[in-house]
Amino acid sequence: MRTKPMSVTRRESLRLLGSGLAATAVSLQDPLHHSLPPGNVLDRVRLLQLLGAVPASVPPLAPERVERVDLGDVVREKVTYAVEPGECVPAFVLLPKSGPPRHPAILCHHQHGGEFHVGKDGPAGLGSDANQHYALELARRGYVTIVFDALCFHERQDAAGKLKGADYERYEAMYRITEGKSLQAKYVWDARRALDYLETRPEVDASRLGMIGHSLGGQETLFTAAIDTRIRAAASSCGFGSLRTLKRDRINHNYALFVPALANNGDYGAVLGLVAPRPFLVAARSDDPIFPKDGIEETVAAARRAYVAAGAADRLATFFEPGAHAFSPMMRTTAYAWLDRWLAPTE
Repeated sequence: MRTKPMSVTRRESLRLLGSGLAATAVSLQDPLHHSLPPGNVLDRVRLLQLLGAVPASVPPLAPERVERVDLGDVVREKVTYAVEPGECVPAFVLLPKSGPPRHPAILCHHQHGGEFHVGKDGPAGLGSDANQHYALELARRGYVTIVFDALCFHERQDAAGKLKGADYERYEAMYRITEGKSLQAKYVWDARRALDYLETRPEVDASRLGMIGHSLGGQETLFTAAIDTRIRAAASSCGFGSLRTLKRDRINHNYALFVPALANNGDYGAVLGLVAPRPFLVAARSDDPIFPKDGIEETVAAARRAYVAAGAADRLATFFEPGAHAFSPMMRTTAYAWLDRWLAPTE
């Protein structure tokens, strides 16, 4: 994709943002957009340019409810809604049965783990790994939660049936590059459409939206929160480190993590800096073989400059515990308390 000059008109900004949502368009004009740490050449417009082209038009959501299951204290709905022309996604929405008429809401992104057959089932409580049930657990704390299948996972695997698992993921990533797009751009686009959907639900207080995820989900929490300021607070578990340490340690990871030319524009610390001054928790494990601790600390230190400049140093936090790549009970407890602090469910 041809790089545009950094001075852009409002019309160009809206086109780069793709969805044209008023809330996000305003973010390009607010002080946060210009409050970059010294030496940081990345802003939202530039990040969107690196991610690549987005859909030219935004269809109506046209949501449909497929099923409704009463779980006692929570209701689980399966819904579909449009993300692009001709493309709908399946998602679970979990609704508390008690509390106020309108609740804060959390977008819960599932992990990768090479488990392409699981997707949204993990956070919704239908998977076998209890450490992944965070959408269900948060619903029981008073949040409306949503989790959808990312492209290549569960109900969004190859519709042609020719490619399986990582082969289909590679196909989607590689051909998007040839079209001036990226798999990361697609993941963020779909996450933002989930936020669009949450805003339509009468049970949701749209002024209190958050996001959480583990591994791939933590990665998508980083990129989505950096781009969409509707996310008022976020928590990422084992979601990112630094490009420097990934390269140093010869660590291969999911295709979406590697954004074209990101290394020339400030690494993941510059992306995280775009979240400032909104609250962001980086939860990690000190023995994670995918994201070495020194890379995580390097990224957080770079982003902290933006938080300090915004007068919000206390809104960027880290939590480390011993162990390998996982979303442990203690990490989840810490992440939930962080979201409670900023989004505050009320009885």
